[in-house]
Amino acid sequence: MIRHSEGTSESWKNLPWKKFRRNLFRLQVRLFKAVKADDMRKARSLQKLILKSKAARVLAIRQVTQLNVGKKTAGIDGKASLTFEERFALEKLLKSNFHNWHHNKLREIPIPKKDGKTRILKVPTIADRAWQCLAKYALEPAHEATFHARSYGFRTGRSVHDAQKYVFTNLNSSNNGIEKRVIELDIEKCFDKINHTTIMDKLIAPKGLKIGIFRCLKAGIHPDFPEQGTPQGGVVSPLLANIALNGIENLHPSVRYADDMVFFLKPKDNATKILEKINQFLADRGMNISEKKTKITASTDGFDVTVQGA
Repeated sequence: MIRHSEGTSESWKNLPWKKFRRNLFRLQVRLFKAVKADDMRKARSLQKLILKSKAARVLAIRQVTQLNVGKKTAGIDGKASLTFEERFALEKLLKSNFHNWHHNKLREIPIPKKDGKTRILKVPTIADRAWQCLAKYALEPAHEATFHARSYGFRTGRSVHDAQKYVFTNLNSSNNGIEKRVIELDIEKCFDKINHTTIMDKLIAPKGLKIGIFRCLKAGIHPDFPEQGTPQGGVVSPLLANIALNGIENLHPSVRYADDMVFFLKPKDNATKILEKINQFLADRGMNISEKKTKITASTDGFDVTVQGA
């Protein structure tokens, strides 16, 4: 429960936001470099510093309550916004509980899809979203140091346009694009089926943060898949999906945007063997290819990859 704290709306507005961003960025750069140097002890120490940082806490609260597109979406507690007093109170709550955070249940919102089916958006409370954002500040730089160069979805400084450019480069005339085929890969219910064990094994984080992420995953489980899934609607969910799928790009020349992928096939490439490798990679992570939506197409016939969230 968030209790009221002293302060005024002006005192929140006049916080040194630029200084906070600089301080957080400086820690994140150091964390990125530590993981690049394979100094995991230093990396986890820096992650703890980020979690303890007032700059990170208030920036996380500002992000989820004032900047994010879904800032007015209420969680299970019915709260759709916070007063300035509640923001200060939440900062104190994060300060004392960041290392032992307990997630509330999630509010389920059905979202109709084009094919007539329904996607369930699972929305955490504002407090849980703030903790997830704080966790993301500590996790993202560490994993950015390990992510594949051909992964573009939900990553800082990368966009769908970068992925489009890579596709264009691989299929233009200078690369004999006219002779190539592409595999348009679709992963069946990706966010609902990612294996929790895979995420936890690959997570670069101190113990307290790992436990918090585990609780976050368990808060959004599907009754039919108790060991699988990340809650769609969580701040940290796209990052966790990237962590689980990282490395699939090594199987064959390809480009990935979150769970959408295009593999480039030269005339001599065996599509069946490549799909078998992909299927094995996904099966190890609790997922599988959607045979209905995955297609092999000649580059000259054109193809359309729908990127979720782009």
